[in-house]
Amino acid sequence: MPPPREAPVAVEVRSARPADRPPILTLVRRAFTSEGHDGQEEVDIVEGTWRSGATVEGLELVAVVGGRVIGHTLAARGDLGGHDCVAMAPLCVSPEHHNEGVGSALVEELIRRADEQGWPLVLVLGDPGYYRRFGFEPSGPYGIVYQPVGEDDPHFQVCRLGAFDSTLRGPFRYCWEPAP
Repeated sequence: MPPPREAPVAVEVRSARPADRPPILTLVRRAFTSEGHDGQEEVDIVEGTWRSGATVEGLELVAVVGGRVIGHTLAARGDLGGHDCVAMAPLCVSPEHHNEGVGSALVEELIRRADEQGWPLVLVLGDPGYYRRFGFEPSGPYGIVYQPVGEDDPHFQVCRLGAFDSTLRGPFRYCWEPAP
C-alpha cells in the first residue's frame, strides 16, 4: 500500500449534521461497492446505528471538501460485557480521495474526541495493517471478543485511551445487532 499523501488543503473534518445524512449514505454505498458487493451491508450499519440512537454526540464525523462530503466515520455505543463502550464503524472515503490522508484525519479526530469525552477505549473491526498506526491492537489479549469473528481474530481491535480500564472484558455487541 502506498504511503498516505497529505490531505487536500481544503479538507474540513467536522461533526456530522442531520443535513449530511443523504450524502453520507450515498458515499457509504459508493465507497463499499465493488465487484460482487453492493455496499448495502455498510449502509444498513449506518442506518441501523442512526435508528438505534446509539451515535455518540461529536463522534460521527465527516470530511468535507468544497461543501461536499468525501469521508465519513462514526463511533456508536455498544455493549462490552455489560458496559457501555464505543466502536467505530464504518470508515469510508470517496474513491477519488483515497491515499490523501482523509481516512487518517477522520480516525485521528475520532480517537482524540473519544479520549476527551473520557471513553476508555475505541473498538474497530478492520485491517490491522491500517489501524495499527493509530494505536489499535488486537483485542484478544485484553479479554475482549467479538463472537462473529471469534476469539483472537486480529481484525477485531482496541485502541486504549487515557481512561482505559483493564477490567472491561468480555463479548462485544454492536448497537445494530440484536441482543442475545
